[in-house]
Amino acid sequence: MRIENGVVHLTVRGQEKTYRLHELDEAFFNWQIQTRAKSLKVFLGLEKGVPNFSPHTVVMSTFSDEEEFPINSCIKGLGLVPKEEHLDRLASRAMELIDLAKQKGTNETFRERIQFLLELYENPDLFDRNVLSSIEMFYKRSYRNVLKDPRATLLFYDQMSGYSIMFNVVVELVPKGNDFYRYVTAVHDLFHVPRDPSVKTDRYEYVYRFWPIEAYDKTPGPRASQRLF
Repeated sequence: MRIENGVVHLTVRGQEKTYRLHELDEAFFNWQIQTRAKSLKVFLGLEKGVPNFSPHTVVMSTFSDEEEFPINSCIKGLGLVPKEEHLDRLASRAMELIDLAKQKGTNETFRERIQFLLELYENPDLFDRNVLSSIEMFYKRSYRNVLKDPRATLLFYDQMSGYSIMFNVVVELVPKGNDFYRYVTAVHDLFHVPRDPSVKTDRYEYVYRFWPIEAYDKTPGPRASQRLF
């Protein structure tokens, strides 16, 4: 896979494919930012209600080699990613907070860690609107599928509002040794601090970088299945 001038070039099952990349839909990006920020404020006691994890939880579907049922789906935890120039600084700060939690305790550092995340989402200009991210934790069917065919769909559904959107994406596996990987794994462990202090943040071989190609409105109603880009 290579990306040149906003176009991704793939060889899929012996065939050459090209797709134009797109920025995230504006309504989707705002939903992500605003819903995540509100949930963090609920955790901090700044707002009433219950946290809404819908922006974080996505159904990822990939092409399978199964002849009868050639689609595989799974649930992934998904996140936004800051622009490249911010990744090193933010990943380093997240790692500092993880180390602090391991030293002082997760309960004792909870507010400080959540406040860091809230400050991120209160600054939407920090984020790269060209990509989404996740972590490969299990190396099962989805992982094997994207090695053969990196095209996938990501389906979001907000159980509180009914909002739903689907992205067709190209999946890139990003290995250790770069700021993108460091940020994605650090932010995961910042919220889910490992109980065992010896567990390393770089224990995963790959993180996912999802490149949006198409988007469709999936909210029930008259606009359902309308293409957004």
